[in-house]
Amino acid sequence: KRLALAQANSDLASAREKLRVIKAKVADLEATLAKCQAEFEQATSEKLRCQQEAESTAKTIELANRLVGGLASENVRWADSINEYKENEKTLPGDVLMITAFVSYVGSFTKRYRTDLFETHLTPFLK
Repeated sequence: KRLALAQANSDLASAREKLRVIKAKVADLEATLAKCQAEFEQATSEKLRCQQEAESTAKTIELANRLVGGLASENVRWADSINEYKENEKTLPGDVLMITAFVSYVGSFTKRYRTDLFETHLTPFLK
């Protein structure tokens, strides 16, 4: 019986050693799993942040393209305005001289008489 007891104790000790090794291996694998899950979570959040940044950048680019398109169409209007201003620039000093002379001459008259003078005598010369 003592021999069987010694054999059973020996088997128990080797089984406990195997259990300890297996538990250590399981603990190591669980630690590795936790580390991998943390890395996965971090990579997922980084991916989400990058996707949001890409969407934001795409919206900004779309708005910039719309602005450039709008400004390109305004270029025609601006060119026409510049030509019109250059044309008006030729007569501007004379127009200013005529209107200042008109204001200084008719300033003392009544509003109704000034309006009549303006509409009947000055306006035809400005056109």
